[in-house]
Amino acid sequence: MQRLIYLVIRFLIQVLSLIPYNAIYILSRFLYFILYYLIRYRRTVVKNNLTNSYIGLSKGQLDLLTKDTYRNLTEITIEGIKGLSFNEATLNERFKFQQAELIFKYINNNQSVIVANGHIGNWEWAVLQFGYYFKNKSIGIYKQIKNEYLNHYINSLRAKSTIQLLSTRETRLIAEEIPKGKIILLMGDQNPSNIKDAIWTRFLNQETACLHGIEKYAKQYKLPVIFGSIRRVKKGYYTMSFSLLTEQAELLAPGQLTQMYMAAVEQNIQDAPGNWLWTHRRWKHKREGGGLRIEN
Repeated sequence: MQRLIYLVIRFLIQVLSLIPYNAIYILSRFLYFILYYLIRYRRTVVKNNLTNSYIGLSKGQLDLLTKDTYRNLTEITIEGIKGLSFNEATLNERFKFQQAELIFKYINNNQSVIVANGHIGNWEWAVLQFGYYFKNKSIGIYKQIKNEYLNHYINSLRAKSTIQLLSTRETRLIAEEIPKGKIILLMGDQNPSNIKDAIWTRFLNQETACLHGIEKYAKQYKLPVIFGSIRRVKKGYYTMSFSLLTEQAELLAPGQLTQMYMAAVEQNIQDAPGNWLWTHRRWKHKREGGGLRIEN
């Protein structure tokens, strides 16, 4: 069954790679109609997340943000698949880095650095662009797809951009790359699976369990941490701007870096709320003890 699913998805990816770029948004609108109106995919989750994050939303505002969420979801899904067939020139035109000199300052001196961002806009293109823009310098940490055939195929398409991929089971290998002046790409704005190790802070008006990986690796390896803020300029065009969160994470109080990162994610979301992944069950865990709580 895994092989059959892989063959079907591989066929769809190859077909989509042949479709003219502007035509993919016809597909995204069709997918939007299916998810929003027919299947009503996680509509309750999205509306609860938005209502709890933005107190006092009118019904009209809630409906507008909900629809924006599904438009974003369907666009980045189709764009992400289409992007696997992009060459370097095409991606350079559609996804641009700003203040990239901040990263070069470190890696040109063989100083590795963490670049952290949120699930905002087309983060999949961001990963590919790191591989193209910073040749053989970027490491992406990803959650392995359960279908082994599909996992290998998708990673082979991503790797053409020179991005080095490590699954969450292989993070021990980061230590070998630290002396080489690498960019470690991490995202930590989703719900942690191990709630006992979570760091709790206020995020979008709610007490939120946060992944500890960014803080863990920054302190363990004494790495600077840079935040990447993604903005959709227009349909199919994005920028990512960089700003320094800290150069000395090891000197920060426990949980402080995580709080700084989540505050940066929240600010990025506020710029265009519909561009975040509101379909995720971000607040399914409630604090009942355990973990580290940070007061804002």
